[in-house]
Amino acid sequence: MRKLINLTLATDISGAGGISTVLDSYRQSGFLEKHNVRLIVTHRGENKFGFLGAGFLYISALVKLFFYLIFRRIGLVHIHMASRGSYIRKSLIVRLVKWLGGKVIIHLHGAEFREFYSDECNSRWQKHIRRTFDLADSVIVLSSHWITWAKSTLHKSDHVQVIYNAVPKMTVSRAKVRPGLVLFLGRIGQRKGVLELIRAFAQVVRIHPNACLKLGGDGNIKPYIQEVQALGLQEKVEFLGWVSGEKKRRLISEADVYCLPSYNEGFPMGILEAMSSGIPIVSTFAGGIPDAITHNEDGLLVEAGDVNALAGSIIALIEDRDLNRRLSEAALKKFDMNFSLDAIIPQLDVLYGKLLNVGDG
Repeated sequence: MRKLINLTLATDISGAGGISTVLDSYRQSGFLEKHNVRLIVTHRGENKFGFLGAGFLYISALVKLFFYLIFRRIGLVHIHMASRGSYIRKSLIVRLVKWLGGKVIIHLHGAEFREFYSDECNSRWQKHIRRTFDLADSVIVLSSHWITWAKSTLHKSDHVQVIYNAVPKMTVSRAKVRPGLVLFLGRIGQRKGVLELIRAFAQVVRIHPNACLKLGGDGNIKPYIQEVQALGLQEKVEFLGWVSGEKKRRLISEADVYCLPSYNEGFPMGILEAMSSGIPIVSTFAGGIPDAITHNEDGLLVEAGDVNALAGSIIALIEDRDLNRRLSEAALKKFDMNFSLDAIIPQLDVLYGKLLNVGDG
C-alpha cells in the first residue's frame, strides 16, 4: 500500500513573509519529511506575469489538488490562510476538499483577519467565513486573542487551538553588538508602525547622537524616505530592502535593540528570531505579541502609536545595560521553553496524529 500523503497549500516556501518562514522552519525541522507532506503553491508574492500568472498558478494548484485527492491516498490537507484574496482562494479549496471527503486544517495567519471580517465583509460574506471555519476539522490560530475572536464569532470553536509560530534558534555571537543600533525587520508600512518608529528615533538621536536605525524589509518605502529627510535623519537611518541569510545574521549579531512597533500582528516571526538571538525587544501590545513578550519581564511593550513611549523604551535599553542584558536573557529562556522548534513541532505531531487516527492500526 502506498504511504499516506499529506498536503500543504500555501504561498511559495522560498518567498518572503511570515508564512514562507513558517513553512521553511517546518522543513528544516524534518516535519514535512516525517509526515510525507507535499507542498502545493497557491500564490507567490512576486509573479512576473502579473494577474494572469497569479491566476494560472492558482488554477494549476487546484488541478494538482484534485489529482491528489482522486488518485492518491491523502491523509489531510493543511491550508495556510490569511485575509482578503488569500481567504477567497483558500475558502474554495476548503470546500473542494470537504466535497471530496478529505480532512482539512485551516492555519490562520492573517494579522488583519478580524478587521477583514468585521469592516470589509457584508453579512453574506461573514456567513461564508463562518461556514468555511465550521467545515474545517481543525483550525490553528497563532495567539490567545484569536481564540477569543473565534469564541465570539464562529458557530463552533472547540476545534480551534493555538499553536505558536516557531523558528530555528538563531544562535549568534553578541561580541560585536553596536550600542545604539536599532533594528527593524519586516514589511515596511503603516501596519508595522514604521512612521512612528522613525519619529521616535528622532528623539533617540537627540539624546544619543551615535545611535542608528536600520530598516530591513520590502514595501513602499518612498513616504518613509521622505519622513527621514524631513527630520534630517539621512545619516542615521538606512533602508536595507528585504534581508535574509548571512546578511540577516550579521545584522542581528550587531543589533543592540530590536523594535517592532506594530498596530496589528498575528504572531511575528521577527520577534521570535530576536528572542532566540538574545536581542532585547521593544514592541507593542498588538495582536499576538503579548503572548510572546511580557512587559518588563522579557521585553518592553508600549501602546501602538505612542511615539514618546516608544522613544523612551529604546533609550532605556541603550542606556541601562543591565536592563538590556536581563530582558534579552529572559527572552532567550522563554523562546527555548515555548517557541523553539523542539517546543512547537511536537504539538503539530499530536494534531496530525489525532486527525489521522495514528496508532489505531
